[in-house]
Parts: sequence; structure tokens; C-alpha cells
Amino acid sequence: MRKKSEVRRQAIVDMAAVTFRELGYENTSMSEIAARLGSSKATLYSYFSSKEEIFAQVLTQQISGELQAAASLHYSDNDGEGDLRAILHRMGNDYLEVMLRPDVIAVRRLVNYHAERSNLGCIIYEQGPRMGWQPTADLLQARILKGELRQADAWLMAMQLRALLETEWLEKRLLGVVSEVSAAAREAAVSTAIDTFLAAYARNN
Repeated sequence: MRKKSEVRRQAIVDMAAVTFRELGYENTSMSEIAARLGSSKATLYSYFSSKEEIFAQVLTQQISGELQAAASLHYSDNDGEGDLRAILHRMGNDYLEVMLRPDVIAVRRLVNYHAERSNLGCIIYEQGPRMGWQPTADLLQARILKGELRQADAWLMAMQLRALLETEWLEKRLLGVVSEVSAAAREAAVSTAIDTFLAAYARNN
């Protein structure tokens, strides 16, 4: 039964993705999605609480999750082992590579446009950055306890690291100032960001 439910949920998301693409977010309704599925609005509401929630799910799947998986750096390293600089550099490069992808840039622009018009921004934040960056905060907390980093709020540190990684190129991509960023330029930006972060927080620079 659970598998059947998951299949049905995915069918709703797939149809919603097509509908949003054809009609746009504002012109898409729960009734339209239900009609295209040959279902009822009640069925949709049994899986999703709102159009915003469906849209958020469509977006996360379209970019393979950052807005959850991309934001997630996949290296929680909770045991505090491994060279911190190397781990952060790998994390940062993986993150920035995904965030600069054309499809992710397109979704980011779309989310920014609709964020204040509905609850979409809050949903995306909770499903993406909030969940995705928690492993990084856990990693930093582990290194604080180990004595490698000075005492500070680990979540705030993670957000500052994120900002440093995005500073050089993300806004330029979002605004169309540049259409692409080379691997070498991305690596250089990551190195600068990590150097700056560790200069601020490492106990032994």
C-alpha cells in the first residue's frame, strides 16, 4: 500500500511539473492538475497541503534535490576525522558546481520571483538550505569540540561559509552578468572562500 501511495504521489508531481511548465505557476491550479490526472482535488490534498507544496516538490526534484541535495554537502564527518581544509574544499567545490548549473540558476530565479507571493519561499528554505546545510553545521560543531575551530554558533558559521562560497560568482550568474564559470575559476573562488573562513575560525592558522 505504501509503495502504491508513493507511486501516486510521484504521478502528481510529474503531472504538476508538466502543468507548471505549460501554464506557469500563477495560472496553474489544483483543479487543473487534478483534471489532467483524471482525479479529484481531494485526492491531491490527501498528498499535498497546497499548490505551493507541490511546486516546491517539483523544483527540488528538477534539480536533483538542493534545493536539498545540492545544498547538502554530503560530508557530515561527525567523528571529526580527516583534514578539515580538504573536506571543506571538496564540499565547497561540489556545492558551487551545482549552484552554478543553468537549471539550478533558472529555478533559483523562479523561486526568488514567487517567494513573497506565497508560502513558497518558506517551504523551499525548509526543504533545501535548512535541511541541506545541517550536515555542514554538524561537521563544524564536531571540529569545534575537537578544538580545531574556535567556539561559535555552528549554524551561523555554516551560513557564513555558504555566503563566502557564493560571493564571487553566484550573483553574477543570477543577474546574467556571466553565462558560465570555468572549473578553474570555480576552484579559485572556493580556495579563497575556504582560506577566508579558516582565517576567521581556525585556532591554528
